[in-house]
Amino acid sequence: MKNRPPIRYRIQPRHPEAHLFEVACTVADPDPSGQRFALPAWIPGSYMIREFAKHVVAIHAESRGVPVKLAKTDKHTWRAAPCGGPLTVTAEVYAWDLSVRGAHLDTTHGFFNGTAVFLQVPGKEDRPCEVEIVPPPGRRYAPWHVATSLARAGARPFGFGPYIADDYDELIDHPVEMGTFAHGTFSAGGVPHEVVITGRQRCDLGRLARDLKHVCEQHLRFFGGPPPMHRYVFLVTALGEGYGGLEHRASTALVCSRDDLPQPCVKEAT
Repeated sequence: MKNRPPIRYRIQPRHPEAHLFEVACTVADPDPSGQRFALPAWIPGSYMIREFAKHVVAIHAESRGVPVKLAKTDKHTWRAAPCGGPLTVTAEVYAWDLSVRGAHLDTTHGFFNGTAVFLQVPGKEDRPCEVEIVPPPGRRYAPWHVATSLARAGARPFGFGPYIADDYDELIDHPVEMGTFAHGTFSAGGVPHEVVITGRQRCDLGRLARDLKHVCEQHLRFFGGPPPMHRYVFLVTALGEGYGGLEHRASTALVCSRDDLPQPCVKEAT
């Protein structure tokens, strides 16, 4: 069981203007009878069938630069022809779901849950996963940063680059936000917490961080013991109207009305 090669992923907002993520999955030792790949039909914490595979608009496979035949066997599963490996499957995923459940991409930001973009490799779900998060092409996206609770494996804080997860279940439990977001921090239970807000807003981040600190510390006192994570991230999307939330092991994805965020106090002239 030792020295099993990891499953390697690479994701890039390849065409933000067309709402397309390019996602590659590489298996060093594919099943000799033909490796299967699949996308989940649902996301943990939101117990409805979502059919994420319906957003795959193109997909192909290759091994050492040679095309490998890829056949769709059901609505969310593909099977590659037998090959010696390494085998890479690359998909284009349409991302236009502005919610906490799926993936959304345009020229202002990108957001995704792993269930919507990362192919599962049946029979190898317990392998470690390495993920390279790549910025969009073009100078206009140079100011973009990344916010996620995924463990960094060489990426700088809020940076593009390599991340890692212990297995597929962990990989899909850390949503990712990218763009030019507002950012605040606080500590609760000795653990750093981050608040990231995407979208047009006038939030008093200092006040929000102080309020969240009180809430988080009260929960820690209620449940007892230290926080079960080394870092926690609130990923907030501020809209004109909207609401929603989906909790994960070290983060939560939230949608709210920008007017529901705490606003800076304006002192009246005397």
